[in-house]
Amino acid sequence: MTIPKLTKRIDVDAVLQSARDQSEKTLQILRSVAVDVLGSDPDLIIGVNGSVARREVTAGSDVDLFVLTLSGDISSAKAAQTKYRERLSTHDIKMPADGGVFQNPLRTTHLTATIGGEDDTNTYITRRMLYLLEGEWVANEDSFNRLRLELVGRYVPDEIEEQKIVRFFLNDVIRYWRTICVDFEYKTADATKPRAIRLVKLRLSRMLLYVAGIAAARETVGLSASEKREKLAELLSLPPLERLTRIHGSVKMMPVEALYATFLSAINDQYIRSKLELPGIEGLSTPEFTDLSNVAREFKTALLALLDLDAGDDPLMEALLL
Repeated sequence: MTIPKLTKRIDVDAVLQSARDQSEKTLQILRSVAVDVLGSDPDLIIGVNGSVARREVTAGSDVDLFVLTLSGDISSAKAAQTKYRERLSTHDIKMPADGGVFQNPLRTTHLTATIGGEDDTNTYITRRMLYLLEGEWVANEDSFNRLRLELVGRYVPDEIEEQKIVRFFLNDVIRYWRTICVDFEYKTADATKPRAIRLVKLRLSRMLLYVAGIAAARETVGLSASEKREKLAELLSLPPLERLTRIHGSVKMMPVEALYATFLSAINDQYIRSKLELPGIEGLSTPEFTDLSNVAREFKTALLALLDLDAGDDPLMEALLL
């Protein structure tokens, strides 16, 4: 594998550690402010997705907060969310833009009871899968973890056989990946919008999330139903890079980490990021995008090598094909 030239300029361990340290610092602020403002409200679950949850905060990262309510009292949850965000705005926290899928609080039942069918909108798929694949608690840790276990339980029934992969979960991971790929085209169809940075993130951070999800699914083969649920919940509680290291070991992860650190280092550079954020074809025509496209190409190759997919008797390969 030919490592792109950007990789040779960085200290991989230093880049990854810096991103983790900044993420933990942000998490500490989020959690302390939540306690200060909201106390220990048992009805609310506050969590975070995105770079903070994945432990890869860079200079341009915002904070993808979400609020869930166990009782279903949306109006009270919305008032608490507003109060919390207003307090956070006084800290050095980059809040998410208005209007996204996490803008409004959600009933927890919308995550657990709406899987498949006409009511399972893009919003529900996105919120459910990000909760599982990268979500991290901010307030009400116990309820956050119980909800994860409940979601895993929906995907892994008691009757599943030991030799079977958790196909229901795997299919939803695949469906989510395909959804964000299609949504990328929709969201960047306007030539005045940045396309380069969205495409780089799709090929790297979103790809990492997808592979870390299907890798976790494969680890459940050969376990009883209860063991499958326990293993899946355990692995999903880890950030994607850490999850893959737990599964494959640090030596096999070295090429993946080197390429991912190159990506993080690049988008942490204000000049490079400004070039990637140029609108439409302008951003796609920059040398910075070309360099990162090469990184993304090698990253995909490294992930495929990590999975070591073989059509033979590999249950993951079979499930991906059928």
